[in-house]
Amino acid sequence: MLEESDNPEVLREEIRKMIAEVQDRDSLLFLLWTMRRISKNQPLPPLDEIKPLRDAFIRVAKAIRERKKARNADIDLVLKWIGSDAVDLARPLAKTVKFYREQVGLSRLQLSKRCKLPLRAILAIERGRVKDLTLPRLQRLADAVDVHVGEFMDKIAEFEREENEKEE
Repeated sequence: MLEESDNPEVLREEIRKMIAEVQDRDSLLFLLWTMRRISKNQPLPPLDEIKPLRDAFIRVAKAIRERKKARNADIDLVLKWIGSDAVDLARPLAKTVKFYREQVGLSRLQLSKRCKLPLRAILAIERGRVKDLTLPRLQRLADAVDVHVGEFMDKIAEFEREENEKEE
């Protein structure tokens, strides 16, 4: 049992120790998501749902990483909480698609044919008019530019951080 303290530095050190014990990336990502919700005063899942959500989050992340299909029940539970986050990914998504498309030297039309999305959809994405995409569409875009979907999502997160830093 942790000793309660009113000293923020003591509490920070306790948190650091707990986080240092977490070894896998997916659990750390779940912790990061949780901490971001706490810092923004957003609601957290009820106690009886936190462990199932964490487990589903880890299984979905693993499925994405291994390019396998995640269980529908896991996706539904994850989207119930994570899909409800109010994050505007339009510009980071646009930058990511354009970044990778240009990196492999594709035109927008070539990209649309490779990922089997209409050209209008690619144009809307790159113009920042699409705020989010389904996981299968993200997977198709990543595959079309020969990038693992995890790396693709990391790039979106990187551009999102840059956007947030500009706003601060």
